[in-house]
Amino acid sequence: MPRLPLLRLLSLMMCLAVWMPARQAHAQKPRPSAQKSQRQAPAEKPGYDDPSMLEPSEMTVEPSDEMSSDDSPEEESEEDSPRAGRGKNRKGQKGRDEEEAAPPVDEKPATLTVETKPPPPAPAPVVRPPPPPILAPRVTDADLQAAWDKWRKAVAALDMETARKAQQELVSLKDDVAALDMESLSIGFIRAAEGRRKANDGAGALQLLQHAVSLSPNLPYARLALAEAHARRSPGDVGAYSQELKAALMVMLKDPRYRRPALADLGAVFLVAVLATAAVVVGVLFLRRARFFFHDFHHLFPRAAARWQSAALAVLLLLGTPVALRLGLVPVLLILLLSVSFYLSKLERAVGAVLLVAAAFVPFAAGKIAQTSAFAGTVAEDVYMLERGGLSAEVVADRVRARSEDKEYKIEFAELFALGRFEARRGRLDEAIAHYKAASAMSSAPHAALLTNWANALLVKGETDEAARKYAEASAADPGLAAPAFNLAEVYRRRAAVAPDSEIGSENQKARDALQAAQRLDSSLLMWQRPPEDRLLMNRLLLAPVLVEADLPPTDDPEAGARVEAQLSRRLLGGGSGLTAWGLPVLGALLAFGLGFAGQSMKASRECEKCGRPVCRRCDKELGVASKMCAQCVNAFSRKGAVEARVRARKQIEIERHRQWESGVSYAVGALVSGAGHLFQGLPVRGTLYAFFFLFAVSGVLLRSGVLRAPYGEAPLYLKLAPLLLLLIPLHLLTLRGLYRRQNE
Repeated sequence: MPRLPLLRLLSLMMCLAVWMPARQAHAQKPRPSAQKSQRQAPAEKPGYDDPSMLEPSEMTVEPSDEMSSDDSPEEESEEDSPRAGRGKNRKGQKGRDEEEAAPPVDEKPATLTVETKPPPPAPAPVVRPPPPPILAPRVTDADLQAAWDKWRKAVAALDMETARKAQQELVSLKDDVAALDMESLSIGFIRAAEGRRKANDGAGALQLLQHAVSLSPNLPYARLALAEAHARRSPGDVGAYSQELKAALMVMLKDPRYRRPALADLGAVFLVAVLATAAVVVGVLFLRRARFFFHDFHHLFPRAAARWQSAALAVLLLLGTPVALRLGLVPVLLILLLSVSFYLSKLERAVGAVLLVAAAFVPFAAGKIAQTSAFAGTVAEDVYMLERGGLSAEVVADRVRARSEDKEYKIEFAELFALGRFEARRGRLDEAIAHYKAASAMSSAPHAALLTNWANALLVKGETDEAARKYAEASAADPGLAAPAFNLAEVYRRRAAVAPDSEIGSENQKARDALQAAQRLDSSLLMWQRPPEDRLLMNRLLLAPVLVEADLPPTDDPEAGARVEAQLSRRLLGGGSGLTAWGLPVLGALLAFGLGFAGQSMKASRECEKCGRPVCRRCDKELGVASKMCAQCVNAFSRKGAVEARVRARKQIEIERHRQWESGVSYAVGALVSGAGHLFQGLPVRGTLYAFFFLFAVSGVLLRSGVLRAPYGEAPLYLKLAPLLLLLIPLHLLTLRGLYRRQNE
């Protein structure tokens, strides 16, 4: 192959190799003018100009293009390139040199206008629906009475389904108005249950009694009737009726309407037992030592006087004088104790004196019981009925409202508080808030329960911020009260429902903290269930603390106490009052105790330790001062040969008869009154205790009707008699057994 064609091919390939990268670079680099037009009109498609591809006529450059190309750093880098002068690029470089040599044109540089996009519009705020309102119920006594009448008509028509719905309506209305008890309605159900029981429908009676308890859980009679129904239906189920009995007793201890009459009855039984014990003890002591008194009293008369004459005169003086002068029971007992005080032991005199002093204070104690146990018909009862909120409470509310409007009457704080609470629970929020304000003005210190109820009314009216402040004040006043924190959680929850997104979390956290604080104070709130959102009743949603018993108005009735004290003083002490009434019996009891120490100096007779006859130094001058036997016993048993054996045997029979007589009398009086036999045998302390407990049980049986009546009748008889009989019968049997063992020792 010739060398010349080979060289030409080689040079052609080298030219192609050199030209192809330059073409690729020119193809990738846009013109400055194209860049400018691209920035000004972004919608146009960018164009690329390759100098090697342009015609000479297309290579003329506009002045603006020249300036922009000179200013462009990309063009300068293109001129410095070693490929700039090759091929047609050389022509482009020459033209550009000529253009650079031309005088500059005075022309302002073109300004670039950059179109800025408007900022995106702010997102529209999220609009949330407000929380459902808290409803205030509008329920009156007429609505409750209508539901009760509906139940009665349904029962009369034997429409059990309608009757069941009426029962449910009654319970629902009770919860709507937050009534603690519907006592009058529960009494109606108890009577209806009694009719079912007589008709041998035990299951129906039990159901009605359970409904009575649900309406009035704090009514002791309802729980007692339910316990009785459980016992009749299943006697072996001790847990069922024992639980109801326990609940009934606890309710009676909490409710002042039942507790105060029960305590008054118990106090009356106690005072009667004290009087009876004093009478029994003094009577037994006098019976035991009366013959020694009559013996010594006979020495006051001439020797010609018969013993029966002196004894009759002594009885007339001892008993006839107090009765004729109407001195009362205690002076009579005091005279009896004084008459035998020479012949009693020191312990017997002390027991008798203490009992007489206690008996002298019985009128004073009875007056105090009557003064402090009064509750029916007082202002405190009106307040208590308003707090219960049951049927017929509107009548009480009208009475309290009339007193609050009377300018001459000094209204109590508890009356205004209870009236406001009743009005709030019945939906009268404006009136309730007015009474809350008036009650707050009367309180010397912040009252937590009042502030909480006030805040509840404000929250229902929509004043959330003010309600939150009241809740905070209530928590500060009583940190142990759970209701303010619990209700404050509802405030935070309602704020979170309408708060911006940035505040929802903090409000919900506050609600959780407040709820947890309330649950720590009251664990029962852990089981609380929120009412449905479509029926948020105030009385079901919010906690409303009740008025505690310590805030009730004073119920003391000094006039009643004074009347009772005067009546008993006239009958027991012979008249007078205060110190003049009980002072003289107290002095007489102390005198009776002290006279016993003067027995020896007064030459008082005493009992022979063998035959029981009087040991009298006036009758037998030979007896010594410390002699314990009479002259007959001394001659028969101490002096040898002083009497015949026949006489000694007769004296021994006399001693045995005396012992049998003493044992028979002690057993007889012990059978009548427990402890009396021990007193007769010389055991004063043990006999007095036995006698008191026995007479306490007997007094309870006799006074089973009570001295004060509780609402809705009396408690069942078995509830009163069962504990008394459990005390009376075993005590009496044990004392007789002990007495019998002592006699046979």
